[in-house]
Amino acid sequence: MEAQGCTPDIKTWTILIKGFCVVNEVDKALLWLGKMVEKGIDADADLLDVLVYGFLIEKRVVGAYQLVVEMIDKAHVRPWQATFKDLIEKLLGERRLEEALNLLHLMKKQNYPPYPEPIIQYVSKFGSVDDAWGCLMAISNKQYPSVSAYQRVFQSFFNEGRHSEAKDLLFKCPHHIRKHSAISSLFGSSVSNLEAVST
Repeated sequence: MEAQGCTPDIKTWTILIKGFCVVNEVDKALLWLGKMVEKGIDADADLLDVLVYGFLIEKRVVGAYQLVVEMIDKAHVRPWQATFKDLIEKLLGERRLEEALNLLHLMKKQNYPPYPEPIIQYVSKFGSVDDAWGCLMAISNKQYPSVSAYQRVFQSFFNEGRHSEAKDLLFKCPHHIRKHSAISSLFGSSVSNLEAVST
């Protein structure tokens, strides 16, 4: 194309790079990404999604995560919401909660709505009380999580039969959350008993 005086645009480069990803040659796709950047063409969300797909086909989830973080930080690419969601789910599938929470923070910085469901489910099955607290802080759009966020986390712990972890998390909560009627109804009469024991 270039020999004929036709300069490839971002769509052309994306198709070329996607071809390498489809045949499990993501390392070659990255080389061509470098060549594209050398030619002065910036990556976009579509190209990033293609590369993430290539990494995921090769089951290189951490590589996909590192690429997304680097492209946001250095190339100022704004990934698609679907790219974030897919990668969060794959990271949790490999028990990489810290990376998934970091992507959730990056999602919020891109003004996407939080995507807490898979993280809450993961924490309620495998996580600690500290993990649950980190999850609550990550899914909040404000300084403090909403009552409904606490409800979802507590309910998820109950659904997994992890009542003692739910009670331990309750002790970490601010007083107004422990006393909130919606939270009290989840725990039943045990909340007042827990309050009495903790004072």
